[in-house]
Amino acid sequence: MKNQLEVEYIGTLSLDYFKELKSKMNRIGSFKKKKDRITFMYFKDKVPKNLSEIKDEDIDLRLRVTNRNPEIIIKKGLFTGSHSRKEISIEFKKNEIQKYIDFLSAMNWRLGVIYAVQTFVYEYKGVEISLVDIKDYGYNFEAEILTNKEEELNARKKINIILKELNLNPFTEKELDIQCNAINNREELRFNFSKDNIEDFKKRFNDFF
Repeated sequence: MKNQLEVEYIGTLSLDYFKELKSKMNRIGSFKKKKDRITFMYFKDKVPKNLSEIKDEDIDLRLRVTNRNPEIIIKKGLFTGSHSRKEISIEFKKNEIQKYIDFLSAMNWRLGVIYAVQTFVYEYKGVEISLVDIKDYGYNFEAEILTNKEEELNARKKINIILKELNLNPFTEKELDIQCNAINNREELRFNFSKDNIEDFKKRFNDFF
């Protein structure tokens, strides 16, 4: 189990700048890995039509599979375009995924939205830069440092310097809401494990399992 403070800035990219920045990072950054990830983003009672309905919710629960390796992620803190949140990761074996789905369901965590992404991760001047291709939607960047509470301010300063250098702008609260609402309100991306079967999602998103 991992427990860290995640300082992260998120923003959108055009397809052209996604390609340009990927090429640039291949030249000036250090490529770390490619992540094929499917995330089951949980909501407690219902999937909100508008993210503003849960703007004060500070628990972010996800079951995700990255490069075919599953884990439960809990993030504690408000979700904004530039946030710092405590992150806890619990990794488990692939053949135990149903057990953990049942575990969450027993605590009334059953429904949410699926995000499938391909991410190219780079290290650049001490900041992790991720270029994210959101399946059937668009492109984002993430600039992140994993740190502790004492170093949070320094981490923010370091990220802001890099964002300025790379001409990247994090989401405003309104911009973040627009993107999340657009994805969350797509019925075909919703799940409800009180009636849905994980095996059906494995077949549907075979590339990620």
